Amino acid sequence: MLRIETEGLHPSSVSCLEALHWLHERENFRNILEIGCGNGILSATAAGIWDTRVLAADISEKAVEDTRANSKAHGLQDQISVVRSDAFSHPDIKKNAPYDLIICNLLAELQARIARDIKKYVTPDGYAILSGILAWKGTETEDAYTGLGFETAYKISNSP
Repeated sequence: MLRIETEGLHPSSVSCLEALHWLHERENFRNILEIGCGNGILSATAAGIWDTRVLAADISEKAVEDTRANSKAHGLQDQISVVRSDAFSHPDIKKNAPYDLIICNLLAELQARIARDIKKYVTPDGYAILSGILAWKGTETEDAYTGLGFETAYKISNSP
């Protein structure tokens, strides 16, 4: 299994890593999507945990380059495909759907904006990891997802 050092990582990334490890004990994912991949650490972790392919997407060309470089550095370039996309707009995202796991480490406003797309692209028994949401936006964001029929399976709060 891939081991990632969490020192120096943003707390929302650490929360996602905790959720991935929690899910590892319970599920076996075969088709994973990460929206807002940043440097690709979450995609790399998911690919390593489940030994499966991951589609990573980000609107930033720098993030796409960083994810490709980090995938190669971890020997995961054959498992991680990277596309430049504003949320779900890239055709490869639709082509490879549905996903049994969608990882989203984005600000609350973006999470709320793409809630319907996550619902559309996740399998009925799939999971979405949502992180990067500031504490005062948590209830509002959670309500957007529960209103679409999502249930909270695991919740981490980094607020005091």
